[in-house]
Amino acid sequence: MEVDSTHSESGANSSGNDSLAELKESCAFTSTLIALLVRTSSCDIHEKCDGSCGNVVNYQENPLIGLEGLMLFMLAGLAGNQTSATTQDVPRDTDWLEQQHFSSLVYSPINGPEGEIRLLKLKEALFRADVLECDLITTSLGQCEDFKALSYCWGSNELNEVMLCNGKIHYISASLNAALKATRESPKTRGCLLWADAVSIDQSNESEKSEQIPLMRRIYTEADACFVYLGEGERLVTQGLDLMLRLSTLQDHLKTPENHGSVSTDEVRSLLPPLRHTAWTEYMRIFTSPWFCRTWTLQEIALSEEALLGIGRYVLDWKIFEKSVDFLREQDLLASVGPRPAYAMPGTLRFMKIREIKKISNSPNPSSALIGVLRATRHFKVTDPRDKIFAVLGLVGDLSDELKSMVDYKLSTGVVYHRAALWMLQNPDPLQLLAHAGLQRQSGLFDIPSWVPDWYSDDKDRNELPLMLFRPENFRAGGKLYMFKIKDGTAPPSRELSFLGFCHHRITLASNPYKYPKSISDPTFSMSELCYAWLDSARACLQGSSHLIYDDIEDAFARTLLVNDLYNGVNALKISTAIENPKETFRAAIMRMEDARSSEDPEGAFYKLCTMSEKNDQVQTFIMQMTAAMRGRRFAITGTGYTCLVPACAEIGDAVAIFFGHPTPFTIRLEQGSEQSGNRLERVRAILVGDTYMHGAMEGEWTSEVVETERKPCEIVLI
Repeated sequence: MEVDSTHSESGANSSGNDSLAELKESCAFTSTLIALLVRTSSCDIHEKCDGSCGNVVNYQENPLIGLEGLMLFMLAGLAGNQTSATTQDVPRDTDWLEQQHFSSLVYSPINGPEGEIRLLKLKEALFRADVLECDLITTSLGQCEDFKALSYCWGSNELNEVMLCNGKIHYISASLNAALKATRESPKTRGCLLWADAVSIDQSNESEKSEQIPLMRRIYTEADACFVYLGEGERLVTQGLDLMLRLSTLQDHLKTPENHGSVSTDEVRSLLPPLRHTAWTEYMRIFTSPWFCRTWTLQEIALSEEALLGIGRYVLDWKIFEKSVDFLREQDLLASVGPRPAYAMPGTLRFMKIREIKKISNSPNPSSALIGVLRATRHFKVTDPRDKIFAVLGLVGDLSDELKSMVDYKLSTGVVYHRAALWMLQNPDPLQLLAHAGLQRQSGLFDIPSWVPDWYSDDKDRNELPLMLFRPENFRAGGKLYMFKIKDGTAPPSRELSFLGFCHHRITLASNPYKYPKSISDPTFSMSELCYAWLDSARACLQGSSHLIYDDIEDAFARTLLVNDLYNGVNALKISTAIENPKETFRAAIMRMEDARSSEDPEGAFYKLCTMSEKNDQVQTFIMQMTAAMRGRRFAITGTGYTCLVPACAEIGDAVAIFFGHPTPFTIRLEQGSEQSGNRLERVRAILVGDTYMHGAMEGEWTSEVVETERKPCEIVLI
């Protein structure tokens, strides 16, 4: 038995060594691929150049590359097609163009409602400086040849680059010019039919734009691939691409069932450069592309079955990029690599949002899907505020006639948001719309009722997580039966939304609000001190009240800070420990926060307390939940003796209302002159301020006791 065991162990070690050797060879091969890619793309003068003309870069700057890659780099000129340019060829650049006499492009009409679109076919070029030339072809979806759809960041609205379409001059942005030149050069896209919004759609024709946008879903789903262009790469981007390929290779190995356990995690990580290596910086720099911040790009990549990734002159399969991120996420390395360029982390988070949005868009209910997508894209940017709606409509399924009519650039932003809200009220769970509305989340830029969400607002104080999304098990403050109405058949659409509910609770005490400074990059800004100050103000508010309804006030206070999410039962998370005794855990949390405050690095120590780790203990879980709940809110106490978390913009005298059917209460601002009968309000008009947590009223306590008590609901009209 001992012999067999030894032999078996020796065999396993041998197998493991072989697997590691093979993996090392695979990683070395990825570097040779990058070497070849650079060799055939580094000439600054010619397109389709293999580098034999002598205009090549020194790839030896990249320390990831192995000897095999260097040899291939040196010998690449012996293989492939050499540049076809001769000394007699003259660049068809902007100087050449100025000597010509081309007229300006005038678009011919197309029939958008019938599915007509324009595709362009770029002509090949000898020199990189050659202006773009293309044939513009009108065709119909479902009948056209294979084509690729371009996804890029518009950037500046300045149209300072010129191209030739059907022999006519057409002005485009610098970002589109770079993206189209990348497609013209790459063997993966060279010569293909292409859909590019700023050329395929007459941007000066508002009616055509309104007709083409509803076709976006079909365009990106019917395209054989989406070409994602992230912009011009930095000088050392090849190091980042080399690392990307290596990460993807390692992920492939780990996800192959027959390789399971053949190479240890430490051995896999040994094939990567040190975390402070320049290659990591260049890899993370990819996420700083403005492409990751734009709303339009989400629809484009989420709807596409296949995609290509373009960075500068280099084009790779998008799946390589995805697998590299998956490796880092699964190995818990995303937050560890560095030094990271500024704003890289938001890009990585938004990259991971793409999959979330794909899942949301598969919802069988278009209205529910639209609310989910709009919520998920809150922090993504648009130039035109109306595009916050228009840019994601393709993600909610085939558009109804009502939705198609909403896409109209002749409408104001306020009207677009208002119409979208009315349409979303058709959702089987319509009241989730209110969780994203109110003064709490409005920028004040548009003329919309308080109950209509302002999707353009991306201020940190206005976009904290709605309370109804804080835990998997929803609250039940308003019970199960919702009762609301809106006037039908009014033109323009009604600005009033009526609910049946209660508004007996007036705010009498409130802490200072938790509000971000204008710029969190201000060196004097301290997230920890902001939290400490909020907590001190909340405790002072609690001590100033003498009429609370709770038997154990400290326990009620602790639960309010947690929005009563103890991470147990259906609300449990693998990375968090259930909070067994909120009051005692709160005391321990205060002590741990004080220790962090007195440490050598108070901000860093506090940050670790507030963020997820592999397994948070009860105190860490409490602090993480509490700091999330306080953002954009203030602690308050009502005249009826309830502790609350209310919007930061709530004021003394505002009422906390419970609407039948809605999971959370809301803070509202009553309009003067509301109708009264005796001591009871029968009908009130109010402005919606925002969603609210009221401890002791979140599980239907008020709505379930209506029949048993003298509590009488009233009609609450939001304006």
